Amino acid sequence: MRISFYATLRKIVGTKHVDFDVSATPDLNEILSAVLEAYPALTEELLDKTGGLSKHIHLFVDGRSSKWLPDGMKTRVDGNQVIEFFPAVAGG
Repeated sequence: MRISFYATLRKIVGTKHVDFDVSATPDLNEILSAVLEAYPALTEELLDKTGGLSKHIHLFVDGRSSKWLPDGMKTRVDGNQVIEFFPAVAGG
């Protein structure tokens, strides 16, 4: 499964796209775990104090935020879907 990283996350990972070997239809929690296992340096960036996805990180599935998907982080995905991690940005 190809996962894309943007902005400061890309700097930590070292590339825009990474292919991960995950189960046929993982849920977003499993994807998050695979990402953190491969890139432990992302832990501080991706997780909040409770171990969940930080509110400052956007995890998109086919352009839709996981926060708005009916099953949230329990949403199952397949290899054909676009998975992207974006840090929140601020500006003026």
